[in-house]
Parts: sequence; structure tokens; C-alpha cells
Amino acid sequence: MNILILGANGKIARLVEEQLLSDKAFSDIKLTLFLRDKIRADDLIANQSIAIEGDARDSSAVEVAVEDQDIVLDLTGATKSIVPTQNIIRAMQANGVMRVVSICGLGTHSKTTSQIGMQVAHLYEQSGLDYTILRLAWLNNVDEVRYQVTQPNKLVQGNSISRKSVAELILKIIDDPAYLSKKDVGVSDGIKRDAPIL
Repeated sequence: MNILILGANGKIARLVEEQLLSDKAFSDIKLTLFLRDKIRADDLIANQSIAIEGDARDSSAVEVAVEDQDIVLDLTGATKSIVPTQNIIRAMQANGVMRVVSICGLGTHSKTTSQIGMQVAHLYEQSGLDYTILRLAWLNNVDEVRYQVTQPNKLVQGNSISRKSVAELILKIIDDPAYLSKKDVGVSDGIKRDAPIL
């Protein structure tokens, strides 16, 4: 299986990459790491991984990276533009690649509304692709795996989630690409607090 990771130097991306490269259960996976400065991924280059330097706002760079992939992970996260999403969708459609997983803020699953998150969700929903959108609660670095997936039109119960938990959820989707297929879901640890964990 070939997997493209955009935003490959992010904290969640690195947790996913390290697990994919170290766990024998994923030994058949070939990783393409897409990031602005590929030197930052030097420690992740192995027999089953390569790095491509590029910007997700560059449609031609994205199209080259998407070619021959089976799953695209858009882990660019917080962005102020829908251009990367538009480029990913066009590149996937042009290359016949269907499965994509994208992360963004909670948006419509919480009391705060992310206009960009809503636009990204709409673009994927209308794309014809096999998408999963993970709307994440406030991210923290707690060393735990604990997550609750909330279906659309329901409020997320917790206000925080560990990056390690998000990585585990993404790995679960990689292991079973049908999991959360064509879903736009909220993800938190399920714990209500006065304030999120930082």
C-alpha cells in the first residue's frame, strides 16, 4: 500500500510515520512524505519511505506527489485557506486515487464555527472521493490513547485530545480503510473539563 502524507513534519504526522516505519504489521506500506523542507524528514527516510519537497498550495507539486498513491493523509491541519484542499481533490481525481483522511478543528461539532473547516468538509463531501474528516478537539501532548468519535450533528463531549490518540485513530483507518468511510466526525477524549489540557 502506498501512502502520501502531506504536512509530514507535523507532530501528529511524525507519530503516524514513526509507527508505520517501526511496526512490522505495516511493513508492506510505502510512505511518501510531502513537506516544505525535506531535510526535516531525514531521520524518517528508510527503505519504505521517501521525502518530496513541496507546498500543498502548489497544484502541480501536489499532483506529482499523489500519483500512484492508495491513501492520502492531509495532516496539514490548521490552515487559513482552502487552496490545499482544492489541490488535493483535483490531484486525486486526476490520478484516480480515492481514499483521503483530513484533519481540522472541531468547527460544526462544537459551539465554535470554523468557516475554513466547514468549507473543507463541503469540498470533500462534493468531491466523489472516499473521505474521512477528523475534526479534532484542542490538541495536547499527554502520553495516552483515549478517544471518542462523535458522529455529525452531535456535540463532542470532550474539549481536548492527545496527539497520540489522533495518530492511533489514523493508524486504525490505514489498517482498515473502510473504517469511517465518507464520515465527517468529531474526535475528543470524551472528558468534559472547565478548560482543555494544553
